[in-house]
Amino acid sequence: MKKVLVDGHYGAVSLNIGYLLSKRNDLEVICLEDKSRFTKEQRLNLLNTADIVIMCQSAQTVTETLPLIENKSTKVLDTSNAFRLAPGWAYGLPELSFENRRKIALSKYTALPGQMATGASILLNPLVKSRIVPPYHPLILNSVMGYTSGGANMIALYESDNRPSGLSGARQYALDQSMMQQKEIMHACGISYRPALNPMIDDYPNGMTVTCPLHLRTLSKRLHAKQVWEYFARAYENEPIIDVMPYENSVENLGGFLDSNALAGSNKMQVFVFGDNDICLLAARYDNLGKGGAGAAVQCMNIMLGLDEFHGVV
Repeated sequence: MKKVLVDGHYGAVSLNIGYLLSKRNDLEVICLEDKSRFTKEQRLNLLNTADIVIMCQSAQTVTETLPLIENKSTKVLDTSNAFRLAPGWAYGLPELSFENRRKIALSKYTALPGQMATGASILLNPLVKSRIVPPYHPLILNSVMGYTSGGANMIALYESDNRPSGLSGARQYALDQSMMQQKEIMHACGISYRPALNPMIDDYPNGMTVTCPLHLRTLSKRLHAKQVWEYFARAYENEPIIDVMPYENSVENLGGFLDSNALAGSNKMQVFVFGDNDICLLAARYDNLGKGGAGAAVQCMNIMLGLDEFHGVV
């Protein structure tokens, strides 16, 4: 039986990882939510006897912890942003390609993607690989996500009895356009220029959408929005976690609105393509704690341990 150590407690993602793993009877799971319950020697022993350590710490703490793992057989899955672009680390989004999925399987180290970068990469990667979107194309990415995406401090702020009135509406962030996830998206999809980001936090716990509008006449191939949808349908037809939603009557089926929290509690992702012959709107909807967090972590853990990739997440 494989031994899994969840090291630390850093926000809602770690809680959801613990919840997903608590339902598994094929693993020995140890959760170190409170390090004060263990001596340094006990924690060091756990770090070096686990088959995999899932790091649920701040980037600084992860960087400090990593050298303590001297067992060459122990694999590491990091949920922080410390090593997402580091050489020698696999990028934890299996759906990018067969090669990326294989790298996760073979690597000792895997870094979980950022929440917005997950949806953006799923939307852009098939079009860049197919040379429909050139790597130098100017891109604008929008997102709306629940406040659990901001970690423990933001959750406490939103759920406080004396919270500021501004939290009752959507709040835009990354105002200076210097967000690490821009580099992630470029790295994951082979994009040459930084995409402009328009991310927002809203007053609900979890769930998110990432959208990307495209003027079809500016792309490398002149396509109708339905033809763009066909590329997505082929790209993800064998991916159990990603559902490419029907193109026909898509707006009517949604009642004219795309609710960002509709997949809260799910580990799946829905991909939509809207539009006509001139403008196309790409959209990915998922849970920032599911495919954007804990669900993705368990999926990658399964791959790294040689288990059924979708056990516990589909």
